[in-house]
Amino acid sequence: MQSAVKDARPCYPMNFMKGIGMSVFQNSSDGPNPKAPSNWGHFIKKKNYLGQKEYKSAWESSNDFWNLYEADIKLARGMGATSFRFSFEWSRIEPLGPGQVDEEAVERFHAIIDCIHANGMEPMCTLHHFTHPQWFEEMGGFTADENIPYFVSYCKRMFGWYGSKIKLWATINEPTCFSFVGYIASLWCPGQIAGFTQCGKVLVNLLRSHVAAYKEIKSLPGGERACVGIVHQHIHFKSKAGCAPHIQVLCSWMTYWFGCDIILKFFKTGVFEWKTPLFGVTISFKSEDAPHCVDWWGINYYSQPCVSPFFVMGACGDEPVSDMGFRMCPKGMSQAIRDASILYRPMYITETGAADKDSRFRRKIIEEHCAEIQRCIADGYDVRGMYYWTLMDNIEWHEGFHVKYGLYEWDPVVQRSKGLRLRPGSEALKEVYDRWPDRLEVMQKYAEKHSE
Repeated sequence: MQSAVKDARPCYPMNFMKGIGMSVFQNSSDGPNPKAPSNWGHFIKKKNYLGQKEYKSAWESSNDFWNLYEADIKLARGMGATSFRFSFEWSRIEPLGPGQVDEEAVERFHAIIDCIHANGMEPMCTLHHFTHPQWFEEMGGFTADENIPYFVSYCKRMFGWYGSKIKLWATINEPTCFSFVGYIASLWCPGQIAGFTQCGKVLVNLLRSHVAAYKEIKSLPGGERACVGIVHQHIHFKSKAGCAPHIQVLCSWMTYWFGCDIILKFFKTGVFEWKTPLFGVTISFKSEDAPHCVDWWGINYYSQPCVSPFFVMGACGDEPVSDMGFRMCPKGMSQAIRDASILYRPMYITETGAADKDSRFRRKIIEEHCAEIQRCIADGYDVRGMYYWTLMDNIEWHEGFHVKYGLYEWDPVVQRSKGLRLRPGSEALKEVYDRWPDRLEVMQKYAEKHSE
C-alpha cells in the first residue's frame, strides 16, 4: 500500500490530472501533402487504405486537429479537463532524415502547447505513439540496435525545444502493442505475421530506447525538473468457462505477448526475458539502469477480453461488450493499478474508454471506471490522474473509421463541415471531473470520504 502523495519531487505536478488524451497522427494523419510519410502513412497507402478507400480524404487528414487544434483543445477544457495528453509526431519534425528539421512543424507544436496552457490545462506529451518517419522504418526501425541513437537524438531535440513548457513526458506508448500487433498479428505496420522472435527483439529495443532517452533527458539543462515515464496497456486475456485446453493456452500466450509481467519485471529488476512457442527463452537482456529510469507509470486500461472456444471475443457472462468485441470489466482497472504499484512510482491512468458508437453503455463505463480509480486512491494507491480516450472519433489504426471511441462524434464523410455532436453518456465525464478536486492531497481525502 502506498501514500497518495508519497513522492513530492519538484518534477511532479501537485494537481490531480483530470485529462483527455489523443494522438496527433490519429487526429491528423500525415496531412494531405506531407513532406514525407510516416511509417503508418506509408502502411495505410500500401494496404490500399485498409479497405476503406472511399474515405481517402479522411485518411489524409482525419479530423484535422493539426489545423483545428484551438477549437479541439477548447472542447477538452469544456469537458472539465485540467490536463491534455497529445503526441509529438517525429515524422513531422524530421520528415526527410535525421537532423533535417521542419521548422514549421516545430512552431506548430509550440502553438499547440501554448494553446493547452492558455486553456488552463497541463500538457502531457508522448514522444512515440506508434508512429515514426518512414526513413527510420526503412532503416529497420526498432528491429535494429544501431537505430536506437536516432530515437534518442529526436527525444533530446524535443526536450530542448519544449522542456520548459511540459512537466509530464512519456517516451513510448504501449510498446507491447506496437511489437505484438505489428510483428505477430500482422494488423499494424509493418504487417509481419508470426514473427515471434522479431517481436521480442523490437520490444527489448523499445525498452532500451526508453532507458537511453530517459538518461539523456535527465542530463540536459532542466532535465531534473522533467517527469519522464512510459505508457503500458494492461491487458489479460481470459478463456470462457468450458473452453478446451488449447484456448486456455492461447489466452496465456496472448497475455504473455502483451507483456504486462515482462515489462513490470524489467522496470522492477532490470531483467528482460522473451519466450517463443516451442523454443523457450530466445532473448535475454539485463539493464542495471532500468529500475531507476521511470519517474511515473502510465496505465492504459480498457478490458480483460474473454475468448470463446472458437476464439471469438465476447462476454464471459452478462457484461456489456464493446464494438471491438471486448467485454467491459471495470474491476480490471483495480487489478492494473495493483499490478503496477509494485514499482512504487506515481501512476497515471493515461487511457481508458470504450468503443461504443451507439452510446449503449458509455455513461456506465465512465462512472464505473472512475469509481474503481477513486476506490484505489482511497486505499492508498498512488494514482495521480486519469485521461479519457478520446476527444473525438478518428483513425483507429487498422480498424480505420469503423470504430468510434470519441466523446464527440466525427464522421469521415461530412468531416468538419458540420458541428460536432457530444455523444450521449459523455457528459458523465464532465460530471465526474467537476466533482473531483484539483489538488492531490484534497483528492486523497475526497476519495476516502466518498468511496464505498
